[in-house]
Amino acid sequence: MSKSIHLPGLNGLRAIAALSVMWGHTFQTTFGDWGTKGFQLPVVADGVTMFFVISGFLITYLLLNEHERSHTVSIPKFYMRRILRIWPIYYVYMAIALAVTATWNDTNIWYYLFFGANIPFILSAGIWPIVHYWSIGVEEQFYLFWPWLVKGSHGKTRRLLASAVALCAAWLLCKWGIYLVWGTTTAYHFFSVTRFDCMMLGAIGATLYFTRSGWFNRVLGNRALGLVCLLALFFSQPWANYVPAPIRTQVLALLSLICIMSQLHRPVISLENRFCDLVGKISYGIYVIHPLLIFLLSGLYLNTGITLPDSLAAALIYAIITLATILIAWLSYRYFESPFLRLKNRFAVVHSQNSMN
Repeated sequence: MSKSIHLPGLNGLRAIAALSVMWGHTFQTTFGDWGTKGFQLPVVADGVTMFFVISGFLITYLLLNEHERSHTVSIPKFYMRRILRIWPIYYVYMAIALAVTATWNDTNIWYYLFFGANIPFILSAGIWPIVHYWSIGVEEQFYLFWPWLVKGSHGKTRRLLASAVALCAAWLLCKWGIYLVWGTTTAYHFFSVTRFDCMMLGAIGATLYFTRSGWFNRVLGNRALGLVCLLALFFSQPWANYVPAPIRTQVLALLSLICIMSQLHRPVISLENRFCDLVGKISYGIYVIHPLLIFLLSGLYLNTGITLPDSLAAALIYAIITLATILIAWLSYRYFESPFLRLKNRFAVVHSQNSMN
């Protein structure tokens, strides 16, 4: 059996993305009311964009390796791997969240059942305990066509790269054109939410990394550039709103790609450590379950009648949410998701290692 592929630092970037999303949602009244004000943490302004770039990069890199080893891409096996990774906790959490919050009778439920949650999200009509499922829907929709393009390239990476660049450019041009002519219409929100361009940027990076492109690895693998981009990304919450809206996610996506490349070389700040590895490994669970925990724990907190200064209360709440979410996500990974992941490995043509261990 060939050696499993492990890309160092990716779990660390997943950890940053997952924690950023969770902390960003903690004091949003969409999910819960703590009766106190939070404070702004210096975290990534859009952790979901990071997830999109990482997914586009990793999926494309693994598919290219599969094609190199077997001279094709097994589409059925690809979809079985995605089903076994995404669907179990997706549907179990959805059933629990809808039952606990009594929102199962919402007419938009059909979008969520069939991974179209980005549609009600665009229309501001999402079901609140699972409104964050919009990003999972976007990823699943991307997978409907991207493995076919990789397979159709027949191992010709230049053809694949041209396709990815063309699709990414077309997506951006449509988004910009709609914004300039009609403003922030529903069509503009569709292109803003359905971020195939961010996943495509990750795919472009993976293709250039796979082909060992000299200029790409030298520029994006530069240690100083990687450090600057990692710090800019990590502390992007204060400055991201000053970037024009039509290119904000693209700026964050480019920073994310540079951070990926930096971690794959010799980064000044390595994210290949035990804590980042653990949190990154369970990041999907963290992303899926955190809204319900915010809802339940905020209600419990209010019922205790605890009165603390706002800053102290906020720090305590962030700590409680972080510890509780990591614990539940780890339990889910260890006792619920792991059997499906073991089954998923049976459909792997190229084995990947989702941990530094």
